Amino acid sequence: MLTTTATPTETLPGLKALLRETALRALGSRLRVLYRVRKLGRGNWRIVLNLHRVGLADGSSYAPLRPALFDELLVFLTREFQLTTFEAGEEAARKPLAILSFDDGYKDFIEVAAPMLRRHRVRCNHNVIPECIETQRPPLNVLVQDFIGMAPARIVQQLDIPGFRVDAGPALGLRLSAFIKNKPSREQRELADLLLPQLYAWEGFRPTPMMTLEEVRQIAGEHELGAHSYSHASMACETDEYLQQDVRKCQDYFREKLGTPVTIYAFPNGSYAPGQLELVEGAGIRHVLLTGEDFDRGATRHARFTFHAGTSSEVRFRATGGLRPIPE
Repeated sequence: MLTTTATPTETLPGLKALLRETALRALGSRLRVLYRVRKLGRGNWRIVLNLHRVGLADGSSYAPLRPALFDELLVFLTREFQLTTFEAGEEAARKPLAILSFDDGYKDFIEVAAPMLRRHRVRCNHNVIPECIETQRPPLNVLVQDFIGMAPARIVQQLDIPGFRVDAGPALGLRLSAFIKNKPSREQRELADLLLPQLYAWEGFRPTPMMTLEEVRQIAGEHELGAHSYSHASMACETDEYLQQDVRKCQDYFREKLGTPVTIYAFPNGSYAPGQLELVEGAGIRHVLLTGEDFDRGATRHARFTFHAGTSSEVRFRATGGLRPIPE
């Protein structure tokens, strides 16, 4: 009888996954989590969790948070925190404050996340991209991640992207997304002109759907709406004039199409240059949202933690700031 023995190369990924889950179980333990919750309360810190998609896996390499884990997050947060919004602030806070802050405006928000939020009686902040509402396409960096996850490898390998090497590496989607995001909007549009015909040439391509204008109007009646720029440009790559025009376009769109002012502006990709925060505030924006992977205590500028999780332990771990030390 023949037997086979796994090679070190074959067993290494499994060992890494086991070690990671063991670490997350310890880091997401009830004792550690409750200690961090109490420390957040003592320091008057709030935690803002930045989410994007909630839904079942759909083939995209830009994977959504599973609904069951989102439900666990809501159960945990409603038990240990007082959930609020940026405009509501600290009204009658009895527990540490937490805010759920969604970006982009994906259709799975109204189909999956919104009913769950309603069931748990939770309001959130959601920052939409007007251009994506109008084109019904996600940002280019998300489109390419959709394609890379869905298309056969031989089709992906045929992509022609000037300045970027397409290989078979496991992080191809993330690498290409970063390559796109770190370019000014003018170059991104040139890339889009080149890439979109290639992506849609494959008949099986199904990009992540976006909420329609009517659906955005629906969620605005329940949740706190903000702008995530007009077209998802990384502002550190843009001029101050571009940013000022972008804010004005968002304000015009919200007023004309949504019947509401823009009070919240979330910088795409956490990208901004010196002096740009002041420009946005000077345009009348009350809350400027960043990333920063940090706790928040600001009145107008707000740090956020990017939230993703694959297990229950990771939900609790990331919902309390991960490995970030809590300031005294």
